[in-house]
Amino acid sequence: MILLLASTVFAARPDNGGGLFSFDDSDVLAYVDGPLGTVRVHYSISGTNVTLLDDDDKSGFPDFAEEVAATAEDVLDFYDSLGFAAPLSESEMGLGALGGSDALDFYLVDFGGNADGQFAVDSCAGDVCSGYMIIENDFSGYGYGSLSEAIAVLTSHELFHGVQYAYSANQPVWLSEGTAVWAEHQYDPGVDDFYWFCSEYLEDPGRSLDSPPAGSVTAFSYGTALFFQFLSERLGEGVGPDLQDALIGRDEDESVQAIADTLTAYGTDLQSEWTVFARWNLATGSRAGAAEGYPFAASLRGVAAEAEGSVIVDDNRFYPLAATYFRLDHSGGELLFATAEEPLGVAFSLHPVADGSGDGPVTDAVVSWSPEEPEQRSLGEQPPGGYWLVGTHPLAADQSVKVEFCLGLAEDVAACTPQVEDTDTDTGSTEPEGCGGCSGTGGGGVMLAIFAGLGLAARRTTAPVG
Repeated sequence: MILLLASTVFAARPDNGGGLFSFDDSDVLAYVDGPLGTVRVHYSISGTNVTLLDDDDKSGFPDFAEEVAATAEDVLDFYDSLGFAAPLSESEMGLGALGGSDALDFYLVDFGGNADGQFAVDSCAGDVCSGYMIIENDFSGYGYGSLSEAIAVLTSHELFHGVQYAYSANQPVWLSEGTAVWAEHQYDPGVDDFYWFCSEYLEDPGRSLDSPPAGSVTAFSYGTALFFQFLSERLGEGVGPDLQDALIGRDEDESVQAIADTLTAYGTDLQSEWTVFARWNLATGSRAGAAEGYPFAASLRGVAAEAEGSVIVDDNRFYPLAATYFRLDHSGGELLFATAEEPLGVAFSLHPVADGSGDGPVTDAVVSWSPEEPEQRSLGEQPPGGYWLVGTHPLAADQSVKVEFCLGLAEDVAACTPQVEDTDTDTGSTEPEGCGGCSGTGGGGVMLAIFAGLGLAARRTTAPVG
């Protein structure tokens, strides 16, 4: 055991009236240890925070508290098998056995529907911290499919926060919550929590991965789990521990660089992987099944079109590490893409709907391109049917890129076609000609309000704080 000195101690624990969620004077407290003795669960047998007291196995302890302890120990063993460091205990911080033993402590407290779990910090030394877990005392009124599902979600999620703090306390919320939801899925792929949050992420794919909505933590941050699952699907589960290693000693604003460095160590790069990620996200929901993608792609709600019609005319702002999707109904023949602006690193790909119509499964890209200058580009002779255009800015850049473009037949994209100059025959003057307000027969011209607030209906009673 390594003793970490010079630590900073934070608030008292729930059994001492500390924190936002805690026991009160009416509670009569007890505890049960897990089978391995590595987890201790504290609960109330009478009072405001009384837990579920059923004891069907006649062990002398509530079945619920026993299941929390046993599941938490199983989660810890699972994380160890993946190569993660264990959460730090309070004893390793030189605080002694705050929960009465060296075990990791869980407290079953009534959250009153305001959340359902939290990892709280006891003490920090440098960039690492020890702490304890608080979870809902009975899950009454919450939307989980079963009590066992709730236990699996909360123990795996909150313990992974403990794992994170053993590496670095400087992880931004989108990364810490996203990887914690990812960890839930690794532990138990059968629970719905992961799929719900990932679907919420796909509600706003045009928002930068590392720029969640301001204010309280929203489902978007939890839903970034989809990106970390994508990386593990592509590179293996070892990418999770390797990313945590890469975060050691870094500040919050260096987190994307830590991801990039991790990918470099795997022989790839962030730009390439993000471009594929944006395409996998198209092949979800009703569009899953024909293109490369997630094995669970049909379980997600999928993305929505920013604009759609027989010609796409749009003035879109592409944000770094984000993607926007457009739906085209093509009458057949040569398909053209044109823009009079500089796309500055935006990558595009064209995906046919497999059955040629409707909004069914899409295929892999038939054309992919990254314009480096204003252009009119032929996308080849394409049969009639439905198509999706994916546009993504796959870089960790400081600025977004605004692009006005047209997609359709020759007559549809003429207004977007770049022209060096237009000579006024009366005056002899020349002026550059650009897109000039592209017009078409069915496009939108709709600009994405990328930072509009999300209206989220949380699957849990509220978005969790843990």
